[in-house]
Amino acid sequence: MFVLKHAFLNLKRHSWNYLLVCIMLFVLILGLMVTNIIYTSAKLFANDYSKQFPTIVSVLEPDLSNTTHDKKLTKEQYLKFGESKYVAGVKMVASVPISLNPLKTIDMPSPVQFQKLEGNEGANNFYQATANWLGASADDLIEGLNDSNMEIVTGSPKLKLNECLISSELAQLNQLKTGDTIQLTVTGNGITEYQTLTIAGIYQPKKLAESAEFKELMMTQENNVFTNWETIHALENFDRLGYNNISYELKNQKNFDRFLKEMQTKGMPSEYQVMTNEVSLEMLLSPVNGVGTLAGTILLGLFIFGNFSLLLFSLRNFRQRQTEICVLRNHGITKKQLIESRVLELFVVAGVSFIIALIVTNWVVQPIANWQLQNQKMLMGNIDPLFSSTSSGNVETIKSIPMMFTKGTFINTLGLTALFLTTIIFIDSYKLFKFESIECLLERKIDE
Repeated sequence: MFVLKHAFLNLKRHSWNYLLVCIMLFVLILGLMVTNIIYTSAKLFANDYSKQFPTIVSVLEPDLSNTTHDKKLTKEQYLKFGESKYVAGVKMVASVPISLNPLKTIDMPSPVQFQKLEGNEGANNFYQATANWLGASADDLIEGLNDSNMEIVTGSPKLKLNECLISSELAQLNQLKTGDTIQLTVTGNGITEYQTLTIAGIYQPKKLAESAEFKELMMTQENNVFTNWETIHALENFDRLGYNNISYELKNQKNFDRFLKEMQTKGMPSEYQVMTNEVSLEMLLSPVNGVGTLAGTILLGLFIFGNFSLLLFSLRNFRQRQTEICVLRNHGITKKQLIESRVLELFVVAGVSFIIALIVTNWVVQPIANWQLQNQKMLMGNIDPLFSSTSSGNVETIKSIPMMFTKGTFINTLGLTALFLTTIIFIDSYKLFKFESIECLLERKIDE
């Protein structure tokens, strides 16, 4: 009972001193709580977000442009790889760069701007964008257009031999319509080949681009010409000028090594290489991981700095309390009672600081996390075009990291707070057990 009474009397008597302790603990606990929540939430968000993306294995074909004896794998061979029990789906797209001359193509604004000599206005310089001829099955064609935020407005994705789809922008620019014919020029390595196609349909963007980068990306895609797989592979020199973009969606990421071994067993040449979308996904999550890493670093720094600051503060505070301790010891108060009283005082102050920090954290943690996410996006550069090529169309871009105050976060913060209190209590206990009244009196100045 004496310890309890003495503790609350001390809190009242040294209110300003304990207010300072309360503020110090509040700042440290608030920092720990905010950084701990951001660190934990970023890790959980990155883990959950990555689960929305399937593991995609892409086959990288060797360059056969300068060889005459090697042939690329056939469609049947690729489909045979896709019959594996580890594969959930196969996407096959053939491509070859083309020229649409004499047709007009959609020009891209150059990143370099030139200043007019007559005035202060800046003028954009435009350059002719490249065009690609893409060949795929009807399902893969629809999926590819959806991933590019495009849709077919006229015609059908089920194209016949030598039929094609072009963009509405390209059609308007050249006054083309369904039923008209266009000529594609395939050039490379001293080889020129021509192909005449009939326009069987038109595609266009689903919605306006939200950013300049998306707009430029869509402009380049609107120069593309789509046909079926058989039409593009009918090119005499496709093996030397074109590329097959083959990707397999795995049922489980853990099956990658088994699937690779199975492909090699089924006859995939050693010149062929494979890669997954893991690197793209890591780049996509780099702002989130950056926020988590920064929060974890600050959390560690706060813990070290906080313990060191409290250690110095406790040493200084004990020196100021020596006279009071000397008087209490001379009146028969034991060192154990003084320590118990001090512990009780600190628990009350820490409890108040913890509750206030918990309330303030609930207000500030989400805005701080959003601010840091925007900063990380600026540091990493624009990754939205990467998102459009990595996602399957049903996953939203990362605009915010939801903050979650989990049970683990609460326990961690409580544990770190307890370590702060342990630092103060350890210093006070050590100094108190070594304290001798006679030494205190001899060391005091005469006016004290």
